[in-house]
Amino acid sequence: MNPADLLHVSKPARYLGGEINAFRKDLKNVHLKFALAFPDVYEIGMSHLGFQILYHILNQEPQISCERVFVPWPDMERLLREKNRSLCSLESSLPLREFDILGFSLQYEMNYTGILTILHLSGIPLRSQERTEMDPLILGGGPCAMNPEPVADFFDALVLGDGEEVVLEICREILSSRANQENKTQLLERLAKLQGVYVPSFFQVSYKSNGEIQKIVPLKPGSSTVDRRILPDLSRTGLPSQPVVPYMEIIHDRLNIEVARGCTRGCRFCQAGMIYRPLRERSPQAILQWLEEGLKNTGHDEVSLLSLSTGDYSCIESLLSVILERVRKDRVAIALPSLRVETLTPSLIQHIREVRKTGFTLAPEAGTDRLRRVINKGNSEEDLLATLGAIFAAHWRLVKLYFMIGLPTETQEDLEGLLSLCRKALKVAHTAKASAQLNVSVSAFIPKAHTPFQWEKQSLPEEIQVKHKFLRKGLEKQGLHLKWSDPHMSLLEGIFARGDRRLSHVIESAFREGCRLDGWGEHFRYSLWVRAFQECSMDPLVYAARERRLDEILPWDHLQSRVDKNFLIAEREKALHEIATMDCRNSACNRCGVCQETTGIANRLADWSENLYERTLSSGERSPAFPMRRFRSQFTKTGPAKFLGHLELSRLILRAFRRAEFPLVFSQGFHPLPRISFGPALPVGYESQAEYLDFFIQGNFSPTQMIRRLNGVLPPGVQILETEEIPLKSPSISDNICNIKYLIQIARSRPVKREGLEQFLQADHYEIFWEKKNRTVDLKSYIESVSTADDQTFIVVMPTRKDANLRPEEALTYILGYREANRPPMEIQKVGVLFKEKQ
Repeated sequence: MNPADLLHVSKPARYLGGEINAFRKDLKNVHLKFALAFPDVYEIGMSHLGFQILYHILNQEPQISCERVFVPWPDMERLLREKNRSLCSLESSLPLREFDILGFSLQYEMNYTGILTILHLSGIPLRSQERTEMDPLILGGGPCAMNPEPVADFFDALVLGDGEEVVLEICREILSSRANQENKTQLLERLAKLQGVYVPSFFQVSYKSNGEIQKIVPLKPGSSTVDRRILPDLSRTGLPSQPVVPYMEIIHDRLNIEVARGCTRGCRFCQAGMIYRPLRERSPQAILQWLEEGLKNTGHDEVSLLSLSTGDYSCIESLLSVILERVRKDRVAIALPSLRVETLTPSLIQHIREVRKTGFTLAPEAGTDRLRRVINKGNSEEDLLATLGAIFAAHWRLVKLYFMIGLPTETQEDLEGLLSLCRKALKVAHTAKASAQLNVSVSAFIPKAHTPFQWEKQSLPEEIQVKHKFLRKGLEKQGLHLKWSDPHMSLLEGIFARGDRRLSHVIESAFREGCRLDGWGEHFRYSLWVRAFQECSMDPLVYAARERRLDEILPWDHLQSRVDKNFLIAEREKALHEIATMDCRNSACNRCGVCQETTGIANRLADWSENLYERTLSSGERSPAFPMRRFRSQFTKTGPAKFLGHLELSRLILRAFRRAEFPLVFSQGFHPLPRISFGPALPVGYESQAEYLDFFIQGNFSPTQMIRRLNGVLPPGVQILETEEIPLKSPSISDNICNIKYLIQIARSRPVKREGLEQFLQADHYEIFWEKKNRTVDLKSYIESVSTADDQTFIVVMPTRKDANLRPEEALTYILGYREANRPPMEIQKVGVLFKEKQ
């Protein structure tokens, strides 16, 4: 990527690479180049823990280099196409077609055009049958791989289930195949023998005249089905102790720690609860180790404990107690983003608020106890109201409630029950806190493969819109804030969730029509999808709006989740009769089939060690506090760092303080923040040798120590030049700066006319019409001095002003007589500031 191009796209940090803890390998010294691809934008992909885990596992192997790539935002895609450039990896800027493997993480059906975007921008043929021996092997994995049929023709192979072990097995088979000079078919035959690896071209699908599947025929002997891969013990592969820390803010910008995988609750709509069975918990010892190392290596100020139901972790309260003893002094917040209503105890609420309050989202899912029995949610209206009372009594102001509409057997009474439940919830909230708010989020039920509801029909957008209208009318006049998902987007998600191979033509057609980033509301264009279905002579309602027969062949029947199909049928029957199924951790085995197939790893739970508890508590003691001190540092912002925005740069430096283990002083109140402040924001694209920050610490550190330790954890381009101690009550940086000095170099290709500069220097007043502000101003009042270093280089000193500041390139444009539209390229560097009073 040409660095100059980054000035023409939004959020340049998406494309910089070189983040903290990113791997940088010499490609000459590796045997296999693996590009890990996420078919959505950077801030989505980098929020996904599984993506970071695979990146870490692959790069631990000396002979493998794993690099990353994401879907570019439309402005960057447009720029790449205009300049006829290939999409490249972040780490080495290597074009993707030069990698050996391109592995896609399939997390969400509405990312499918993202797969084609990445392939097309890389010059790689979209369909497996069109690719040659010289093209990369295209792999896929993730939850959508449990029914990848709509995109199967784009992949050479897919991984079903846990990828931690099989991804390395795949790499070893590729190297072995290469050593034996085998062709692609022979390589795929090797991969198909690995448990959990599905090669779509080794299966042939035929269809009846009514559109149903007639049969799925394996083309290789001994491979009629493919079983999901299960990692029996999570301790076999660790979490990344040095996860990549993005420069920009991402969706889940925190240290993520997976405490458990799988779930035994058995919600009948939940695909994850079925395809991640059996339940496996990480040991608290391992969690605490990753917590310590992760915080030290990232500088994050929030930790999220992840699982499908974190409140069900077998020793959650003991674990939280120890974690809080460790992180309280550093003001690190704890988030439990996946909590069931009945597991959120007052004790857990108190733990969460001890450092900094993080958000709560509770998911009743349905409005009545009857419908919750149908979906086997396992909690009641009483549970929700009691939990809400405890949350608001602990001084929370906002809670989000999540519901689904269009669930099987749903009636008008269930919708009215949803309204009634929300009104009761608001009453409970206001009883505890008058200013309390509830946000209600509603999404459409989507039947998913490998669940008891996989045979059900899906509500059409028109039906969902009628329900939205009813809920809006009933909730908004009560002061409740309602949000809902686009029903047309939900329709497409449902179509692809249970679709077959014929849909690949629709996806490719929609991509060529211009569909991009379909999971983003501002980019979703349903009309193009309608056109794509029409062009392919396919009816979307055949996939969404009909109930499947129990004896019908489903597109994923040859892909085994290991949950017995008879169990799913029995669960569906229970749902229709409103019969609950007990959690098998607290009752007899429910015979789902997973435990019988995976003897020895059934619902493995973590054990707590009292010795560990005592040891961790004692290690958390702090040394006596030193008096509070205030320092001011001058630092650089050069090279790739010039593309960081002010907030991104501030976040980067704050995390560096944490990694360097400086005891920053925090503000008081419910949301304590570090007492660190920065000088005026520098525009994206400017370099600087004179950025400043002030910070308060409690510790016996010399300025020399601070510079050495901070520069040891800061990235290239951001380096501390000077640090001095200043009085506690010194004026803020911004208030104390009187002028700023810039060095501006105009491109050598554009000779400079000096007449304008001479006229400006000789004038007492120099009036211009400032186009951006739509007013006439005296340019002299915005410029302290202008001089030249050479024919193309100018030194501009500008005073700070309380009103709007003119940018230096704008000022020079007016002085030299250019128009805004034909301003020549300029490289700008901030080289100095003058303080009103020296500390």
